[in-house]
Amino acid sequence: MKQLSLILSLFVLCVVKAQDKEYTHSLKGIKKVQIKSNASIKVTAIDNKSLVMSCMKHPECEECNEEHDHDNVHWSFRGERSERRQQKKDKRAGLTPIYPGGKDDTNGFGFSITEEGSTLIIEDLKSHLQANNIQLELPKNIDISIDSGNLGGITIAGFSSEVEAESNVGTINMTDVTGPITAHSSTGYINIDFVKVSQSSPITISSSVGEIDVSLPSNTNANLDIKTNGTVYTNFDLKQPAKKDLPQVSGNRKIVSPINKGGVKIKLKSSLGNIYLRKK
Repeated sequence: MKQLSLILSLFVLCVVKAQDKEYTHSLKGIKKVQIKSNASIKVTAIDNKSLVMSCMKHPECEECNEEHDHDNVHWSFRGERSERRQQKKDKRAGLTPIYPGGKDDTNGFGFSITEEGSTLIIEDLKSHLQANNIQLELPKNIDISIDSGNLGGITIAGFSSEVEAESNVGTINMTDVTGPITAHSSTGYINIDFVKVSQSSPITISSSVGEIDVSLPSNTNANLDIKTNGTVYTNFDLKQPAKKDLPQVSGNRKIVSPINKGGVKIKLKSSLGNIYLRKK
């Protein structure tokens, strides 16, 4: 029982400690935020008009900008590890980190912040060995563009604005979005759950190798353009035009069909992966 109480106390301490470290930035005059990092990025919509940056929770509750102790992995006592981290913090006190990409603008998170007109650019300055997973909170109606580099994944939730997301091997997950959406991953899976579908601009979702899984409200008006060498699975009633020419003998499958009354173009493309289109 005492051990359980200790574990719960440590968990609460970790949560409080993680919540203490934040960076905020005004978004006055900003219409779009561009984010680039070599790590995983989670972006959540909020009601205020500022950017809030924090670190995703680490299993051992270390500082989110703490470098990995590769030379101390053989240490077996958490107290010694904690003491070592405290010594590093003491050494850094009063000093500003200079990363491979330049000087930190975000109070220890290791990102640069620049403005170009009405666009705010947030760029990770650290190498891929130093990069840490980051969580951002942004207004739900601000346009966002995210590039998670070679290894990072992307999680996005709650936006009613234009969203662009690109990854290499990382998974792209979006929930409660409306679009317009442009999402691409070279090998990672893409999962997108629309709360409704904006008719303002086309939606394009593509993966070179990974699967694509998209959920749309049952009353969505759209014109589908689906292409894959894999298999398409759907519970929508798709109406394909009758084939008049010679039958297609390649493995590529292309489906062009309206759903409901037709509307915004939704293009889904995966060179090798299956495509799942769900009606909800």
